[in-house]
Amino acid sequence: MLDNYLAPDASIEQKQRILAVQAALELIKATLSDVNDGTGVAYQFESAEKHIALMADAIQSAIKVK
Repeated sequence: MLDNYLAPDASIEQKQRILAVQAALELIKATLSDVNDGTGVAYQFESAEKHIALMADAIQSAIKVK
């Protein structure tokens, strides 16, 4: 989905970040598919906007080799 955002000479870190953001977007898509929870689409989008970077950070942290 976000492959076109990478330059041909993108670093490993940039590629890893794109993959983490893609995973976060998949989680958000799953959340948005159930907007019948009474909060509405606008609230869901605002929530996603606030949390996507945090989710990507958490994903990267979880898969980081120690």
